[in-house]
Amino acid sequence: MQRKEKAILLLRKLEKMYPDARTELINWDTPFQFLVCIVLSAQTTDKQVNKVTKDLFEIYPDGYTMSLAPVRELEKCISSINYYKTKAKNIKRMSEILIKEYAGEIPISLEKLLELPGVGYKTANVFLNELYKVNQGIAVDTHVKKVSLKYGLTSNTDPNKIAKDLERLYPREEWYKINRYFVMYGRYDFDKDIIF
Repeated sequence: MQRKEKAILLLRKLEKMYPDARTELINWDTPFQFLVCIVLSAQTTDKQVNKVTKDLFEIYPDGYTMSLAPVRELEKCISSINYYKTKAKNIKRMSEILIKEYAGEIPISLEKLLELPGVGYKTANVFLNELYKVNQGIAVDTHVKKVSLKYGLTSNTDPNKIAKDLERLYPREEWYKINRYFVMYGRYDFDKDIIF
């Protein structure tokens, strides 16, 4: 079976397995809050992010309040997650830039998002694909990586190179689905082999 054919077949099977697949980051109401959740989720479980964001957004619900927050206060709110000091600095700086340059709105452009502190290719594409299905790229996290390697969709181990491999295999209009479905399988059913 050709790699491209296998890739499409895998996605179809995952769509059937997880008809309600969507992000498991749940404590957010606005695009700003969702972006903060994704930034916080790097190297940390979604469950842990859900724990800290409930209180964080009660105190700092938007870019304006977060831009005014002392970094130490932000650190205190998120201290139970990995790299909390760097993340606190990044979300404060990101908030300041969004207020100053975008009137508090989040740009819906991969290039502009990548200019924000704490936002890399994966974070930007999770944000854009989950909220808007814009298909400017594929987000590759540890789950997407291990599923891609398991089924021979890539031989790369670098997430950015895996993203490019997957972007060549899948039609652009389906890019938003990849992270969503691969994460569900990688997180809950990775030990179950999918038969082609």
